Amino acid sequence: MTKSKTKPIGYHLNEIRKNKCIKLSNLLNYIHVSNSTWYRYVKGESDITTTQFLHTVRFLRTTFSEVAHIQTLTEKKLSLYNTINQMNATTNYQIPLNEFYLTHNIECLKSAVELYHISSSARDYDFPLDLSDALKSVLISGEYGLEEVNLLILLRLDFNNSLFKESEFINIIHNLLATIKQNIYATKSFGDLSAAQQSNVYYNQSLALRFTFCALASIKSIGKANHYAPLLSQVIHLNREATYPSRFLYCFASQKLIKISEQYLLEAPNYQQEYAAFRNALFTFYPDNYKKALENLDYDLFSDNFCETTISYEMKNAYQQYIDKQKIN
Repeated sequence: MTKSKTKPIGYHLNEIRKNKCIKLSNLLNYIHVSNSTWYRYVKGESDITTTQFLHTVRFLRTTFSEVAHIQTLTEKKLSLYNTINQMNATTNYQIPLNEFYLTHNIECLKSAVELYHISSSARDYDFPLDLSDALKSVLISGEYGLEEVNLLILLRLDFNNSLFKESEFINIIHNLLATIKQNIYATKSFGDLSAAQQSNVYYNQSLALRFTFCALASIKSIGKANHYAPLLSQVIHLNREATYPSRFLYCFASQKLIKISEQYLLEAPNYQQEYAAFRNALFTFYPDNYKKALENLDYDLFSDNFCETTISYEMKNAYQQYIDKQKIN
């Protein structure tokens, strides 16, 4: 093996582990590697596999800035870029974007998804296999912080998507709901959390609620709509429980949009009036020349006819039937 001028990747990962006070035994159990094999990685005597590298970065909950200085990875010698601006403008993005997401860092994955959307004429979910595997590894298991929720939103996933199996997607939704419940509890006892930490909690809670609402509301199968209508009701209930300080206008508006959407689901007579007042209130914050652009934003508060384009006819009927049964019971 040719000696490298820089420390091996295993060395840097081990240093991150020690700095975070993470027990080596816990890490090795997670990535299924023996103690002796790990230290061969640390010493550079053998190369860590891509899969083990991905799982290690995920378990360490590290950031891209902590490993961005590493210039090569295993036998592929893939460049790791700190920002999109450093990427080679002549790169053919039709090929798998390994270079941009091999760290499994969320920001890196988001960059890969954005680049693939921009550069590929393929359908939204027709990602390279290695990118799909990386997305699944991050999103199917583990905690859901603001970064993971933003990644989910960036993917623009309906319930029936080709990226996740139904069981996988429901697992994501259940984990998100568990996170939301924890966040709602946390907002009632913030204690010494900084303003930035409070902001993360509120935005994570708000975006996760809207993502789960939109995903479940998009179900177009009658059978599945009937099956998951109670879960949609749970999302709406959690949205009612959430509270936001007045300075978090975006979170408050997101909560209001879900409340209005329930009126649409139930065909409440005042729905149109409430929705028109809501949009007028939003647009008062923006100059007239921005309004048209805001209406065309994908997956956002300002998109025109939000309820009509988000909520399926099948889920609307299923939700009404579910609520009617709850009233009888």
